[in-house]
Amino acid sequence: MENFEDILKLVTGNLAREEKEKVLSEINAKKGNREIFRKVKIAWAIFSSGSKQLSDYDEENLFLKIKDEISGKKKSLTISVHTVLKYAAVIIFMISLTTIFYLNKQNSNPETTDESLYTSVVTENGQRSKVILPDSSFVWLNSGTTLSYPNNFSSQNRKILLNGQAFFQVYHKENSPFLVQANSLIVTVRGTKFDVDAYPDNDAVTVVLESGKVDLSHQGIESFNYTMQPGEKASFNIAANSLNIGHVDTVIYSSWKDGKLIFRNEPMKNVVEKLKKWYNIDIEVADTEVYSSIFSGTIQNESYEEIFRLIGAVCHVNCNLIHNYEKEAKPKIIISNK
Repeated sequence: MENFEDILKLVTGNLAREEKEKVLSEINAKKGNREIFRKVKIAWAIFSSGSKQLSDYDEENLFLKIKDEISGKKKSLTISVHTVLKYAAVIIFMISLTTIFYLNKQNSNPETTDESLYTSVVTENGQRSKVILPDSSFVWLNSGTTLSYPNNFSSQNRKILLNGQAFFQVYHKENSPFLVQANSLIVTVRGTKFDVDAYPDNDAVTVVLESGKVDLSHQGIESFNYTMQPGEKASFNIAANSLNIGHVDTVIYSSWKDGKLIFRNEPMKNVVEKLKKWYNIDIEVADTEVYSSIFSGTIQNESYEEIFRLIGAVCHVNCNLIHNYEKEAKPKIIISNK
C-alpha cells in the first residue's frame, strides 16, 4: 500500500492540513485501507491514553519505528515498547502492528486468510486489568499475563491462548464453545466462571471452577478428559501429563481480580512468586530453609513494606528491604533465616 505512511501521519497528527482530505478519500476508496486506518487509530489511542504524554521526541521516534516494522525492516522495537510501558497498563499495540503488517501484505497475497491474525492483551507485573472480548465475555488478567485471541473470535472460533493467570466470565453462545489453551491443557466451556493459573514458571496449570461446568482435555492425548464441577480445583502436571482434582474455597483463587490476595497455609515459594508479580519487585531468598515456611494472610491495600514486615514476624524470617532509587530499578527484598 503506497499511502501507508500517510495514514500513519494522519493518525499521529503529522500530516499537513491540505493533504488530509486527499488521504481520507484514498482510505474510504478501499476496504483494506479502511481496516488499516482503524487498526492504526486503535493502537495510537492506547499509547495516548496513559496518565502522561509522550514527548515530541518519543512520538517521532515511535512513528519511525512503526514505519520500519510495517515495511519489513529488521529494526528492534525495544526502545519504543520500553517507553510506552511507563504510560499504559494494557499493551495490545505490538499485536496490532502485526495485524496491520499482515493486512498490508494481504493485497499482494489473495490466498491469505484472516484466521492467522491474533490480538493480544498484556499486563505487566504490578498491574491487573479487565477485558471485554468481542463476544461480550469478561476476562480479568493478573500481573505478568498475556492473553491472545484470533481476530475472527466472535464468529466461529472462540479460542483463547493464555500465558499467566486469568479469571473468565464466559458469555454463553449456542453451538459455539469457548476454549482456553494453557500450555497443552485445553479448557472447553459454554458459559461459566473459572480461574486459570498458567504462568510459564509453574510446574502445573491449575483450573478452579466457580460455577457451571468445564471440560478439560489435552492437545496431544486423545484419552485425556475430565468434566469439572463447581468448587473443584484441577492441577495439571505439565511434565507428567497427570491431573489431580481437589475441592477448594474458590474465593481464595479468584479474589485477586478484586484487588485482594488471600493466602491460606501457602508454601513460601508460592508466596514469593505471587508477591514478585503483585508488587513488581525483586525478591531474593538467601537461605533455602526459608522455603520450609508457610504463610497465611490477606493482602489488599497494604504496601510491600507492610507485607514483608508481617511475613518476617509470622514466619520468623528476616526481610531486608533495599530501596533502589535509580529511575528504572525495582525495589528489592532479601529474605533469610533469623
